[in-house]
Amino acid sequence: MRSRLAVACLVAAIVLGCTEGSDDSSAVSITSSTIVEIFSVEGQSATVDFNASASWTVSCSADWLSCSPAKGEAGHHTLKLMTTQTNRTKNTRKAQLTITSGHSYKTVTVIQGAEYAVFDQKNYTISPEGGSLVLNFKSNLGSSAPLSIAYSMGNWFRFSNGSPFTRATEWEGSTYEIIFQPNTSAEGRTAAFCLLTTDDNNTRLGLDTAYVYQPGKEGDYASTDYSADGKVSVIQRATAGKGIPVVLMGDGFADKDIADSTYYRVLAKTVENLFSEEPVKSLRHYFDVYSVTAVSKNRSVGSNFSTVFSCIPDYNSTNIEFDEDKVNEYTKKVSGVSMEKVLVIVIVNSDSWHGVTSMYTDPVSGTPLQHSICLFAISNQIDSEAFRQVIVHEAIGHGLGKLADEYGYEENGAITDNAARQLKWVQRYGWMLNVDTSADSSKVQWASFIGNSHFENERIGVYEGGYTYDKGVYRPSEESMMRSNESPFNAPSRKIIYDKVMSLGEGRSASTIDEFVAFDEEHKPERWNYSTGTTRTLAPWQRRSLRLAPPIMKYLP
Repeated sequence: MRSRLAVACLVAAIVLGCTEGSDDSSAVSITSSTIVEIFSVEGQSATVDFNASASWTVSCSADWLSCSPAKGEAGHHTLKLMTTQTNRTKNTRKAQLTITSGHSYKTVTVIQGAEYAVFDQKNYTISPEGGSLVLNFKSNLGSSAPLSIAYSMGNWFRFSNGSPFTRATEWEGSTYEIIFQPNTSAEGRTAAFCLLTTDDNNTRLGLDTAYVYQPGKEGDYASTDYSADGKVSVIQRATAGKGIPVVLMGDGFADKDIADSTYYRVLAKTVENLFSEEPVKSLRHYFDVYSVTAVSKNRSVGSNFSTVFSCIPDYNSTNIEFDEDKVNEYTKKVSGVSMEKVLVIVIVNSDSWHGVTSMYTDPVSGTPLQHSICLFAISNQIDSEAFRQVIVHEAIGHGLGKLADEYGYEENGAITDNAARQLKWVQRYGWMLNVDTSADSSKVQWASFIGNSHFENERIGVYEGGYTYDKGVYRPSEESMMRSNESPFNAPSRKIIYDKVMSLGEGRSASTIDEFVAFDEEHKPERWNYSTGTTRTLAPWQRRSLRLAPPIMKYLP
């Protein structure tokens, strides 16, 4: 008999059925265990092993379960199953997978359990002067399966009992009182609290998340010296090629930040981080880098403050609103820079986790341009790994390489027809070539990388999820800089960036796979993390903190 905890959690069992088609039943045979247990929260996985004597396809009857790959040729195969939604129906539910080869088929029945815990309220606001809150929730786990709370990093709140565990009854529960300190800064801040349980392997599973926002107090400081505003400086000149233009500027930096060189230290660290990942680490000499000094009235960003570029971080996402015309005005202060080709970087004086890139097409013809504007916050401090990651992801990944994000959101589901059409259209011009709507390993954009021994340690293949959609879009690797920011660019993305630098810097056409391998052999990333466990088992607030806002494509036809 299963333990009471396991029963209380209603563990989902995947029962592998052996239903056969009427003809040629040997064409498909299930070779894995017939029963696999899995919890019913989003992001839980299982596998199904089978043999097929001919080409095959698989279909799924439910939208809360993904299955990849969707088709293949004869041979031994492993299907990867992934729950894409938490079951909040209070009842178990079933999905049926059908593996078909010729006239033969076998079915797999997936039974998802119904354990859940849901906050009564998703968003709270606490006064800048501080205060306390108790977060209430509903749960069917009962007191035999106590929930704990995971929370975002911060030293401005604490639990009254010093413990992140909850007080839970059979159906209702609450956190212990959370005490919030006064916010003495001018900037607002957000804390995330996630209800957690554990599976049979003692792995923490996130069930629901609530957010607490605390506004900042309006600052008293205002700049008086604007003499340095608009000053252009040359940070580096290209020593090879035509010189790929990069222009840096900051928002929310006052005159005192200019006077004590804080502004210029931030810009210097930004440039160091910009060229910290391959392949641009070895191609830095192709770039012209400039800075423009922007003196803001206030030292903080947001709707209550006056800054040059009017940057406002969105605390319900990682997006940043800004004054595009003003950014372009300051960019044009750099003499001779082409507005159709320049990469503009705006560093926002905020310690939050925010970043977004605007990518542009010609407003008349719709033809994609190289011009991009990348905005990101300092993210805790300029020496942090988080700051380096957001720069590389936004400026090199999106801004220079025109890469797509390699993650999907549960709520987005399968890619829409319109999104697929736009993706195909921009790919004609070399954008978003690191994702594909095809699951066929012989036809995806990176087909030449699959099976290439030079990239063996990166496990290049076809993985479902990308372009912010969970289904219908595929990416080259489980992990990458464009997925969680915690790994280098995968090999197909490195080639895209390499080709972009060679095209802009020397006018070269795209390299062959052999030409790129010759370069990559000398300049491969020093580390590679292809673990699947680190991102899929994170709580929702942790996944949100890793995944930056998708690029905004302006003037698409």
